[in-house]
Amino acid sequence: MENNNKNLENELQNAETQIETETAAIEDQLDNSKKAKKQKKVKKQKKQKLMRNQALFKRGGLSLAITALVIAGVIVINILVSALANRFNLEFDMSTDKVNSISQENIDFIKSVDQDIEVIMCADAESYVGGYMSYYAQQYNIATDASQYYDQTVKLMNRYHDYNNKIDVKFMDTQSTEFAEIASKYSNTTLNYGDILVSATVNGTERFKKVGFTDIYQITQDDTYAAYGYTVSNVTGNNIETALTSAIAYVISSEEKNIAVLTGHSSKDYTADYIELMEQNNYVVDVISDSMITSIADKYDAVVIAAPTRDFTGEEIIALEKFLENDEQLDKGLIYFADAASPYLPNFSDFLSEWGITVEEGIIFETNENYHIPDEKTTIVSYPAGNDDITSDLSVCITGYNVPLSPAFDERHDVTVTTLIQTSENAVAAPIGVTSDWTGFDQYTPKSYATVIQSESFSYNEDNEEIRSYVMAFSSVEFIYSQYSDYYNVSNKDIAFAASERAANAENIGISFISKTITNESFADKVTESSVAVIRAIFVIIIPIIIIATGIYVYIKRRNA
Repeated sequence: MENNNKNLENELQNAETQIETETAAIEDQLDNSKKAKKQKKVKKQKKQKLMRNQALFKRGGLSLAITALVIAGVIVINILVSALANRFNLEFDMSTDKVNSISQENIDFIKSVDQDIEVIMCADAESYVGGYMSYYAQQYNIATDASQYYDQTVKLMNRYHDYNNKIDVKFMDTQSTEFAEIASKYSNTTLNYGDILVSATVNGTERFKKVGFTDIYQITQDDTYAAYGYTVSNVTGNNIETALTSAIAYVISSEEKNIAVLTGHSSKDYTADYIELMEQNNYVVDVISDSMITSIADKYDAVVIAAPTRDFTGEEIIALEKFLENDEQLDKGLIYFADAASPYLPNFSDFLSEWGITVEEGIIFETNENYHIPDEKTTIVSYPAGNDDITSDLSVCITGYNVPLSPAFDERHDVTVTTLIQTSENAVAAPIGVTSDWTGFDQYTPKSYATVIQSESFSYNEDNEEIRSYVMAFSSVEFIYSQYSDYYNVSNKDIAFAASERAANAENIGISFISKTITNESFADKVTESSVAVIRAIFVIIIPIIIIATGIYVYIKRRNA
């Protein structure tokens, strides 16, 4: 019995032990399951965090890469601009009329030059601008400081090489051995301080031209103290573009045109500006002051008559006709500038009428206030008639003392007449001497008068080539002698030159230069070394640093997020 009880106790103890063991195993299994779940959750959280960080890193890296590329681009652009600025002209003229820039036509011409050109300034650049030029200019009675114009000359000269490296621009100290050699080479030419010598070799022959102080600078006389016997002059404009490019065109050109200016019938000579204009465009101009013209040499391509006050004789008219006929070869021209202050010239007027040009007595009086200068009704505005491509790029002309002109016919036999410039339809031919308050115009019939007329005689030569002679008539000498001629938007000189080119049959042989005054209001002239340094610091240093700092800030902020 006892043995049975002991066995039963042992079995119970074994059962309890087994239960405890199994319970402990179950508890361990549960613990392990909880741990596994917890570990799985932790792993999942870590993975999600890792993925989130990777996404942030990718976005931040992309932003950083973009920022780096932008910074690199800015730096590269600045380096390129600096390099280009050293090699090319990158300045912009911000003046209203672009009078401080080399004209586009001039630039195109400069770039087209394919021959080696040597341009020598008889001065070193530093002393030319720095002071000695002002001392030298005193011989022209220049009393005021014109250093800004001298500085402008140096700047514009250097641009020629910028546009075309075949144009070699040198500034040469007149005390140097090199300059002594130049002076010896051109011993027949007097080279003064500040002169510019332009030379080139064409077909084995060297051609050169000297450009002097009065060619480069516009000089205006100041008569403030004239009553005391003392006058001075001021430099008021810079013609370096016209003077230098004209010289270049001259030395590379194989053609030469000749014009004779006949002054013997004029009590006053108004042709100085016209002669300068033509010489700037490489014409050879001779002034013939003979009071009697019996013949005109064949070497001249055209003759000019300005404001004649004495009529031409029958013999002189025949000489003009023979010149234009040129032994039936034509190819000649006559340019006539009238003046209402001159007397009526019946013989010369009859000659013009044969060419289809009618000259009336009197002076043009404009009744419409929109077509005359305020309070000056005989100083009129005329405009292109639109009948010829010679006027297609021209604006208005402003002239006084206009003689009434009109075409006598449009076409007769071999002569064709064309109005190039005309008045409004409100003009009348008033008596000489009327004033602006004249009211008698009510008794006159208003109409449009010609202020520039072209008459063309046309034929063929033995080779069946077209040949022409021209007569160009201008209503006023103020087309070439007027305060308005140098205005940027006034075409007085432009039409005078274009008509002269056509009359001399030289219309298409080269570039033309109509001098417009260059002032010193250029934005480029106001750029100093200090301002250049400031601009360079802003674009090359400060802006890139700001961009880098911004990129680093954005990157750090995004990464911390």
